[in-house]
Amino acid sequence: MKLAIGENIRNFRKKNDLTQEALADRLGVTYQSISRWENGSTYPDLELIPAIAEVLAVTVDELLGMPQIEKEKRAVQTFDELRRECIKRDYDADKIVDLLRDIRRNYLDSDSAWRPWVEGNDRAFRDPKILPEVRLLAEAYFERHPMNPHTIQTMAEVEDEEHLDDFLSKYTTSIDCSARALLFNRYFRRGDAKKFEPERRYQLYQAFSTLLCPRYLLKWGESSEHKQAVDKFMETVLSLIRCDAEDDRPDMWVDDRIELGLKSAVRSISAGNQDEALLQIGTVVKLLEDTMKITDEVLLPTSCRFLDGMEWQAKEAWKNRGNNPDSPEERFIYIFTEINGMSTCYCIFPSAYYDVLNGKDFESLRNHPKFEKLCDRVKALIITK
Repeated sequence: MKLAIGENIRNFRKKNDLTQEALADRLGVTYQSISRWENGSTYPDLELIPAIAEVLAVTVDELLGMPQIEKEKRAVQTFDELRRECIKRDYDADKIVDLLRDIRRNYLDSDSAWRPWVEGNDRAFRDPKILPEVRLLAEAYFERHPMNPHTIQTMAEVEDEEHLDDFLSKYTTSIDCSARALLFNRYFRRGDAKKFEPERRYQLYQAFSTLLCPRYLLKWGESSEHKQAVDKFMETVLSLIRCDAEDDRPDMWVDDRIELGLKSAVRSISAGNQDEALLQIGTVVKLLEDTMKITDEVLLPTSCRFLDGMEWQAKEAWKNRGNNPDSPEERFIYIFTEINGMSTCYCIFPSAYYDVLNGKDFESLRNHPKFEKLCDRVKALIITK
């Protein structure tokens, strides 16, 4: 949860008709200090908090945003309860409607307001009893977060046929006339290099991501032979994308590298080459171990000169895997980026890869001593609380 003291200082200062200079004089600090507090780059010293509150005629709790913090706690509890109900096989539709209505009326400005759209609630949201309230929540959310891609994607999935065309005409455009595509062409044609560059990187990243997604390459019901060909194609593409990789350290493509590395091992097993499969699994495990060493926030290299400037960030975090608020929290690596207002992220959970290694694809290696050691190394990375 973000500490909002800087924003609170700015809001209370303006309510008291004080300039930054006037507040600085009253507190015996520079106006640059006030500016840094208000933009969130620094916080006031602890001993100054009571003096600031006194000058601004508020309590220390109000200055620190304690009422908002309590509201945020209630919001998190509500979002947890929504997710908890949505994942039940026999969910209570009336309860979900009440929770959605509570969110719409009270928690649209919460730090967690994005959760209904990304936690996989689609099955419940498609319910005809629930969908009208979901629709109202989406409309209210769009007022505060216009054209949020996660909300648009969820609504395009859950909306019924009767309302689908109206939703698409209201909130989406054809791909060639989307805001991103239009800005890309605008800045290119105008020769605005500064504004064009972020759009170029974004469009290029999206193109690369498409090539690394099997759903764009496979037809329905493709044979395992075709699926393996797709996996090999994506491996080749990824090696070309990572043309400037200096070594095997984690980079912005770490999830693709792990996933495709395991798929490559499966192909080796199918070809009867267990030794090659074990080498490939060993490479994946080493990459996973190196990734899990991340603690403080770090930049991950692009490994591609054409994407330099949109490096992703990574940091350790704790979350219940599968968006189940009642499951244990697991340590994972949160990898994220924001470019030109578009945010995207993914999570590296060691337990997810441990489950894959214990699946049927690797059954033939189950009793191999080297494979057992590799599985133990992955299991050692799983930390829960």
